[in-house]
This record gives sequence, C-alpha cells and structure tokens, in this order.
Amino acid sequence: MPLKLQLFPRTHRTFITGAALLCAFSPLAMVHAEAQTTYYVATNGSDSNNGSINSPWATPQHSSTVAQPGDTVIVEDGTYDLGSRDGTGDWRIANGGTSGHPVTYVAQHKWQAKLVGHGSGDGTTAIGLAGGYTIIQDFDITGSDANGINLTTNGTAASYNQVVDNYIHDMVTPCNGNSGAGVTAGSGGNNYAGVGHESVLGNLIVNLVAAGGCPGGHQASGVAMMLPYGVVANNIVINCGDAIEAWHAATNTIFFGNVVLNSGRGLSLGAGDAPGGVIDNNSVVQNNIIVNGSGPAIIETGGTGTNNIYKDNLVYGGNTSIQLSNGLQATGTVNADPQFVNNTGTAFGDYSLQASSPAHGTGLALAGIATDFLGNPRPQSGATDIGACIASGSAGTSPSTTPSGPVAAGISASATSIATGQSSVLTWTTKNAVSANLNGQTVALNGSLVVQPTSTTTYRITATDSKGGTDWGSVPVTVQ
Repeated sequence: MPLKLQLFPRTHRTFITGAALLCAFSPLAMVHAEAQTTYYVATNGSDSNNGSINSPWATPQHSSTVAQPGDTVIVEDGTYDLGSRDGTGDWRIANGGTSGHPVTYVAQHKWQAKLVGHGSGDGTTAIGLAGGYTIIQDFDITGSDANGINLTTNGTAASYNQVVDNYIHDMVTPCNGNSGAGVTAGSGGNNYAGVGHESVLGNLIVNLVAAGGCPGGHQASGVAMMLPYGVVANNIVINCGDAIEAWHAATNTIFFGNVVLNSGRGLSLGAGDAPGGVIDNNSVVQNNIIVNGSGPAIIETGGTGTNNIYKDNLVYGGNTSIQLSNGLQATGTVNADPQFVNNTGTAFGDYSLQASSPAHGTGLALAGIATDFLGNPRPQSGATDIGACIASGSAGTSPSTTPSGPVAAGISASATSIATGQSSVLTWTTKNAVSANLNGQTVALNGSLVVQPTSTTTYRITATDSKGGTDWGSVPVTVQ
C-alpha cells in the first residue's frame, strides 16, 4: 500500500459552484443539502441486513440497489471481490442521484476498502455507472477488467458523475483498438450523446499497461475522457500508455494540475471516431507536469478547434515535444526538472514540490478548481504552483511594492462566439495596478476564468492604481 500519498480522511472536494463556472455540480456544496440516509457495507455483513452501522450489508452491489438520491454508502475496510460481469460493470450502479442530491459511495478510510474486479476482455469494467450525479471516492481499485471505472456504461442518464481520490492500479488491458483505462467516460453507442460533465479528480492511477506491450496497438490510458465538458484535475498518473486523453465526443475539456510520469503520450486532446463530426474546441490544458514520457508530452489529434489553450505546463525528460494543430502555440511552458520531494516513479513517491522547484508560482490559477491532490485549498486567481500538489499557503500573488507608471488593463476570450452550453476562457492582465475587478467582482491582477454565459455578455476588467487612477478593457462573448 502506498504510504507517502496516503491522506487523512476528508469531506468531498471538487468545484466551487456558480453559474459562471464550467462545471456547476459540487458535492461539497450539495451533499448535505438535507438529511438523507447513510448505509454501511462490511466484509462481515449480510445483504439480508438493513444496512445500518450495526447491521451492514456484505456487498457494494447490494448497496446500489437500495441507495436513493442524497444517500451515502460507507464501505468499511477490507477486500471486496466484485466477481465478473459484462461491460456494464462487475459492480453495476444502475441508478444515480439528482442535481443537489448525489449518491455517494465512499471508503470508510482512504484506500482501505479494496475492490477487486474479475472481468476479462474488451469493454469490461470493475465499476460501471448508468445513472448520473454519482460520486465514487477513496477506494483501492484493481483486478483483471479492461477498465477500473466507467462513468457512462449504458443509457443517456449518466451525466455529472465524479471519481474522486481513488487509488486505481495494476491492471492489464486488452491489446486491441479499445484497450482500457483506469477511468473512462463514454463507451460507445448512445453513450456519446446526451451525456457529459464528468469529473476525474485527485486520483492516483498506476501501472495500467496493455497486454504483451501491444506494439503498434492502442495503449492503456490512465484517464480516457470521451465526453463534452469533462474535467480531469489533480490526478497523478504513473506508468500508463496514453496517460490522459480526450477523444470521441470530447469538447470543452479541462486538463488542469495533473502529474504524469513514465508513460507514453502525456496529455492527448482531440475528437474522432464515433459519434463523428465532433471538434474538440474551447478546451484548456494548464498547470500540468509531464515527466519522462516516451511519446509527445502534449499532443492534439483528430478534430480540434482554434480556441484551445495550452499554457503554464512543465515538461521534462524523455519526449518533451508539444504538437498542436491549427497554428496554436503553447505559452508559459517550463522546461526543467520539477524537483519532486521524492520521485521514485512509483506509487510510493512523494510528488509534492521542493522549495527550489521551478514549478513554484509559475502557473496561473483556474477558478473552480477548489483543492489540490492533497486537499489543500487552491487559489482561485493569480499565480500558483504547477502540478497536482501545491505548496502550503501557495496563493495568488500581490505586489510587494507600490507600482508606479500608467495603469493599464486588458482582457481576451478564447472564444468570443459560442453556442448555448459552451464555454470560453477569459484571460486578463494589468500593469501598475494595486487592485482589479471583473464585472464588479474583485479578482487577481492577472488571472483566467472559465465562463459559460447563457446570453451574450460583455466582460470588463478594471484596474486601479495607488492614486485611484483607472484603466479598463472589455471583451464580448456572444451566445448564438
């Protein structure tokens, strides 16, 4: 069991809610909306029990046939054999929660409830979700299935699901066109239409490889985000094939604050194959660390748009190339050793940053990503650390001396014309200012924000200097 990365138990942590953010589902804000039932599963339980703390069930599978929106199922320490089933999941979770009332399945102690799947072959998965608004948190997941968790196994109800803080490891995926993944979203057919907003947050994903090395075939993925509005943040992915990828129906994707080690391709973004006709656009790849990859560190493949943003990523060792399409250029890239505290290249390492790391303060915060891999609060604006583990107290920066000279402000949008439901990334800068506000709200002097306006909106950044002088810039985002 990894020791360095074992964390103290904590409450659900995802995104700050708000109409302007890309992902508005927040278990932190919603899970306690009203009193609901807490159930228990234990290795010494029985599925004929009532699921209370003194009368727990025996199997996770039984718990998901009873749990209703807003309920929490706590799985006690021990090993749970999930058996073998078809591609809908060895543990199939057919029903989900509702907006404001997710169903939460959580290990009683982090990584001490071990789930072992015994499926075999293409499309199999240890845990399969068919409903939406479901949280899978704090489990140790392994076995012989092609996938650890599939967020959308069948039907069109499986939106707004989240995989949070799990340890997914040591799986051998098939060597074929599909291969497998630690976490995947989208499994073919109608599962590429009408679903989205899936989140993969703070997981440790280690040793996912394709059978026999799979020369020339599709390598195993740490995370395969195949749907629109997917968020992959704060994960540590070690020894996988395509470590983190977006494909199929992916668009408006966020890859933020991940660490990728000793894998094939680092971060791969694009769309293609079924359902066809999708362009991955308005996506953000920011504040990630990719080390010792055998394939490109960051690459666009298939259908990609002109509004994707690649900034403030660190690449080091192995193949450090960044291959983008449509004339796009990555900005703020750091090419240097990230100086992890203890880079063993395994689950036993410590991937927080040494004090001298070039990743300190060289990234830019993204509003809506509330915490890091370790559960530390992330700044919501201004400068921050690159990677999954920010330094304690790492927050937005402010000037140490009073700036002088003319005050100036400017703002841009990754997309100035979007369809309803799409998003755009605002980026603003100021010069010689002591404060700034965006449409009346105080923000960092320099920052970025993902917005999803429901109607045409003009975003105005106003900078103020020490004498009260102001300057402003604005950008409209038109909603078609």
